[in-house]
Amino acid sequence: MGFTKAKVKDFYLLTTDVENIFINEYLPAAPGDYVKVNLYGLLYPQTGADMDARTFARQLRLPPETIRQAWDYWENMGAIRRIRSGAKAAEAVNAQEDIEFLNLRVKMYGSATNESETADEAEPPGEDKIGSAADKLCNSGVKEFIRELESRTGRLFDPQKELAEILSWEEAFSVSKDVILEAFSYCYEREKTGLSYIKKVVMGWGEQGLRSKEEVEAYLKENGIRQSMYKRVLQSLGLNRGATEAEKRMMNVWFDEMRCSLERVLEACDRTLSTANPNLRYVNKVLENWYEEAKSRGLDVNQKTTVTQAVLNQYYAFLREQAEETAQAHKREIYEKLPRVEEIDNMHREIGKSLTKGLLTGMKDLQKSQFRQQIRALEEERAVLLTEHNYPMDYTDVKYACEKCSDTGFDENGARCSCVPQRTGEAEIYRRCKDSSCQSGTGSDTGI
Repeated sequence: MGFTKAKVKDFYLLTTDVENIFINEYLPAAPGDYVKVNLYGLLYPQTGADMDARTFARQLRLPPETIRQAWDYWENMGAIRRIRSGAKAAEAVNAQEDIEFLNLRVKMYGSATNESETADEAEPPGEDKIGSAADKLCNSGVKEFIRELESRTGRLFDPQKELAEILSWEEAFSVSKDVILEAFSYCYEREKTGLSYIKKVVMGWGEQGLRSKEEVEAYLKENGIRQSMYKRVLQSLGLNRGATEAEKRMMNVWFDEMRCSLERVLEACDRTLSTANPNLRYVNKVLENWYEEAKSRGLDVNQKTTVTQAVLNQYYAFLREQAEETAQAHKREIYEKLPRVEEIDNMHREIGKSLTKGLLTGMKDLQKSQFRQQIRALEEERAVLLTEHNYPMDYTDVKYACEKCSDTGFDENGARCSCVPQRTGEAEIYRRCKDSSCQSGTGSDTGI
């Protein structure tokens, strides 16, 4: 008969072994927080999962600096080894290194060819994995690949664990060995030496169809140019930091979909510097307005307008005039259909004059209150009359294109209004229409 034992699926229900040597020889002299870091880290090698430094610190409710100091201490004590290669020997505590817990018994009383793997602790790999790795390593092309890999990284790789996995990427991600080598060079130059990180880079390149060294080099060159463009844009707004993923996606729309040049984008950035809080959202709005305007006119978005401040001021005056004329036309319509509204407006005007005069001459509070009640009653009656006849209550009000500046170009604080970029594009059309009208002898300057 056969015997099996059900495996515990939740690793929190497993048992973590702590060597007695650690308890007797290391623990008494170690700071309490450093012991916490060591024991908590010891929990994770059996899970096979990585943990970033911030999460590790948060779990222990300790500052990240304390975590770093703790690993420095245990490394000096010879209890752990930092692996800056990505070898999956133990739990990663940050993006650039793994922690390997050493066998203290071997360290103090014995020897082993590999401190990280003793006879009673090493997990035996499967026979198929050993056979496959052995077959690959005998290949002359693979040997040359390994020599080049070790030359570029300056370290040796475990044949069964590390090299077997690295070699599997060629088939798994449909990339060449040259692409894998380029990935290691790229990551090591940026001090990203974790094997899991490099694997993600290789996977990403494979997903983008990069199959050769030349394609990788072309991609990195283009990507480097794009990164430089991100940096230029942020610096123009006074932001000395890297772009977030969301910001990169926004800027990619400008460069790739709108076909905006870097010069045009930087011009849009300059337009936002007069605002209280210059940011990419303002820039995006400006570029969207330019793009839509150029699209409607069949022009390139990078083609600049030639609108002067005088033309812009004329256009704002034109907008105000149009808004006021529309309001007057609506008022004439209402007075013709609803004469009572005109009576109300006249009464409202006279009472308002009396109230203003009374405020200047020291009118009693009771009389002021009576005037205000009369005004409210008239306003309510007016609103009812309009709504009963299917008119908006503000039908006769002056409605400007921009409520913030009342079509002046300046807000209440005297700063340039956020509508200026949009109005600038419109003013260019207005100027061209005026010029065309004058040349044709129509004398019309209202059409846009």
